Amino acid sequence: MIYLDNAATSFPKAPGVADAVSRFITDIGANAGRSSYSTARKSSRIIYQTRKLLAKLLNADNSSNICFTMNTTQALNIALKGIVKPGFKVLTSPYEHNSVMRPLRQLESQMNISLDFIKIIDYDIDWQHLLFQLEQKPDLLILTAASNVNGYLLPYNKIARMAHKYDIPVILDAAQVLGSNPVDTADFDIICFPGHKGLLGPMGTGGLYVSDSISLQSLMPGGTGSRSSSEYQPDEMPDLLEGGTPNLPGLAGLQVSLQFIHDTGIDAIVARKLQLTSQLLQELANIDDIIIHSPIDPNLQAGVVSFTSLRYSISDLAWEFDKADIACRMGMHCAPAAHKQLGTYEQGGTLRLSPGYFNTTAEIDSVIKLLKDLHK
Repeated sequence: MIYLDNAATSFPKAPGVADAVSRFITDIGANAGRSSYSTARKSSRIIYQTRKLLAKLLNADNSSNICFTMNTTQALNIALKGIVKPGFKVLTSPYEHNSVMRPLRQLESQMNISLDFIKIIDYDIDWQHLLFQLEQKPDLLILTAASNVNGYLLPYNKIARMAHKYDIPVILDAAQVLGSNPVDTADFDIICFPGHKGLLGPMGTGGLYVSDSISLQSLMPGGTGSRSSSEYQPDEMPDLLEGGTPNLPGLAGLQVSLQFIHDTGIDAIVARKLQLTSQLLQELANIDDIIIHSPIDPNLQAGVVSFTSLRYSISDLAWEFDKADIACRMGMHCAPAAHKQLGTYEQGGTLRLSPGYFNTTAEIDSVIKLLKDLHK
């Protein structure tokens, strides 16, 4: 199979991930922080070392500011529901995934918050309007680093720095960039991320970084193995946000994938993804009746290509891809706001191809050949 659905989840995983998950289940198996015997101590070391690797990747001074979750959606819910209060004014982007928009819409209904959206036209931020919006002093800015629909890489660092000039806290949804693009805690108050996409780790892993300047409420209090004599959730990080038993087999795999990323280097991973994405975009542009809905400029690309065809529906194209054993995704990609921004909402979305670090130029050639044959 040619796998081009890395925006949903990476495949294959980094070398050694599957072995680490299996080894934990067969050889360790103990919970962390709850007991003092040898395998429980090994579990605690896995959590500690994985947290340290994430802190290094995010350039975070204190690894205790990083809390583990089962995915980005849980991290975003913890962030939003732990910080938003009734009547909040929230600024966001028109490219948000439903993992941002659905919690915001729920809070809009339950807490009467108001939403405002950054104006983006043809991948250009309306900076003058954004400045006006920030001068209105919204209570929170939350934005995605890159669109999961078409790979548009927002200028998230610049936007965050502008917001901080007005003392506005910033939450970054790093689902499409962490592991394949640099993300630094210096510019953000909260960063939410998955383990199973750019970090090349198992599903059911993820987390959030929370700066010392932010005070969150716990979304899910429970057992932590610490302060067990108290019936109240510990208020120190990371225990404040980590109630319950963690996905230790998954974190064992994530530790291995993070080490692979550190050893390989972010720059090499970025270069590889951009090479494949640029090849795909350039070849697609030469096929009659293909309409590309992604930025062509590699400086604006996070490695996700969306397109439609004047000859075929996206479901027909997906069917042809599946027959050729090529994994892609069609539809709305859980981001209706992005499709409204791109003008692809009414037609049911796009067909999306998202190369990963382990794809090859030969695989991209095979995809292009299939599309050229279909559009002869």
